[in-house]
Amino acid sequence: MCGRYENAVNKEELDEIFSRYIGKLNIDYDIDEVFKEENIAPTDRIKVIVLEDNVFKVKAMKWGIRSKIFDPKRKLKGLDPEFERDVFNSRTDTVINPKRTNDWQEAFTEQKCLIPLTAFYEWPAMNKKEPLRISLDNEKVFFTGGFYKKDIKGETGASILTCPPNHFMSPLHDRMPVIFRAEIAGGYLKLPHELAASMCNTPDESVKMCSEVAELLITKPKVTKKVKPEEPLTLF
Repeated sequence: MCGRYENAVNKEELDEIFSRYIGKLNIDYDIDEVFKEENIAPTDRIKVIVLEDNVFKVKAMKWGIRSKIFDPKRKLKGLDPEFERDVFNSRTDTVINPKRTNDWQEAFTEQKCLIPLTAFYEWPAMNKKEPLRISLDNEKVFFTGGFYKKDIKGETGASILTCPPNHFMSPLHDRMPVIFRAEIAGGYLKLPHELAASMCNTPDESVKMCSEVAELLITKPKVTKKVKPEEPLTLF
């Protein structure tokens, strides 16, 4: 969690909400670049908000940081335990652990970012074919905390922070994205590192969440198209 999300807020709406609670936004990407609004997936290009020289900037980055991963369990299966993977989610208990020192922790300390969402998706264990669209009640847009860094291929990517689930999410998954409502999101970028880290907790019950079946993502069975005998068979 989270493996898919939605950012269906337009530039004007994001500017208005961000300016009301946090500050002016400056665009720092090719204005003609087209971004997905629904079913945003790892490795897609996404919009992230950073604070550089006291200026809030909207940048375009890849969702995921290509990294070398070591998994000893793979060796038991006859596979190379070291492999490359796009890390698109990062656990708060790993990244914000004062007892650990690594480049991921450094990236979180120095290169935090906010990712705007209008919803994220989750697939309940009891029904993997009908994902749920999860949003905040009465909130047009909210934000998840993350960080960014250059990966092993030299491309800048962003990773979303995840935390243990709250009461609403626990029946669906054992992790959920760190969530900030607009009125407090700016603190994640502006506050000293220790205070920003203390914000990355499981949302309390004041954060009202709601869900609905995500029709867009429901798995559709393959259907064989009826064709004339002379036409080739096509699956879609």
